Amino acid sequence: MKGSVVLGKLLSAVCILLLAQGQSVLAQGGGSTEPTKTIIGDLLDVDRDFYIVRGERGEIQIEATHKTEITEEFQYGDRIKALVLMNNKALKIERAGPDDVSGVTENVPVTAQAPEAQQGAKGQAPAPSAQPQQPESKTIVGDLLDVDRDFYIVRGERGEIQIEATGKTEITEEFGYGDRIKALVLMNNKALKIERAGPDDVTGVTENVPVVAQAPAAQQGDKEQAPAPSAQAKQPETKTIVGDLLDVDRDFYIVRGERGEIQIEATHKTEITEEFGYGDRIKAKVLMNNKALKIERAGPDDKSGVHTD
Repeated sequence: MKGSVVLGKLLSAVCILLLAQGQSVLAQGGGSTEPTKTIIGDLLDVDRDFYIVRGERGEIQIEATHKTEITEEFQYGDRIKALVLMNNKALKIERAGPDDVSGVTENVPVTAQAPEAQQGAKGQAPAPSAQPQQPESKTIVGDLLDVDRDFYIVRGERGEIQIEATGKTEITEEFGYGDRIKALVLMNNKALKIERAGPDDVTGVTENVPVVAQAPAAQQGDKEQAPAPSAQAKQPETKTIVGDLLDVDRDFYIVRGERGEIQIEATHKTEITEEFGYGDRIKAKVLMNNKALKIERAGPDDKSGVHTD
């Protein structure tokens, strides 16, 4: 009988200890959540366990595993929404809704705050957390491949991009195949304005982040001290493109990069080491608008893709 009492007390002590450890882990917000992202795009192909979709900047390959939740059977042309890990292994694949914006969005995990941080000091409201300003629009510059009803298909830096014109879109003129256009669009690629691109407009997609107005004190600085200049990251002036040559069309070298076709323009200042043809693997040092400074044969150690210098 005495042994049973001792054993019961021992089990009670172990349960209390385990409960205390569990509460400690919960209090610390234990258990790291693996980061994820959401991919939305038109389905181009299903190759065994791989779902190939057209995203905002080219083709994206999503891998389905035995753990993936697939809501229905999808086929070419379906617009899908996939919750994936950062290595593109899918957790869930479902049909995209009408309000789902095409593209790739990283899902930032919500961090649990301590009670003091949530409530703030006594008699004082908690300070709002500073959040980065999200872009409301973007500018797309590229060569026009096709106009299909209300859709303008352009060749960007990393593949085809589809821009939708609406009844509110300002279109400065009628455009056709080969025209280089510049479109101000919302994040869902609905166009606000479509115009002819200028010689200084750089091919690609640029997000337009709204400027946040500063408080007067932050603008003026201290009375006896000039405001410190804002530190700005130096923008790259050139990049290197390595890929297989698909075609040479007058002054344009079309190569297959990592995510689609890339068009490189040769000028009278371009150094071309030899005459290249279909299938040659080339390396081009170019300005940010894809005008080439030098085109040469790629070496065995040159990695395909676009590399910022």
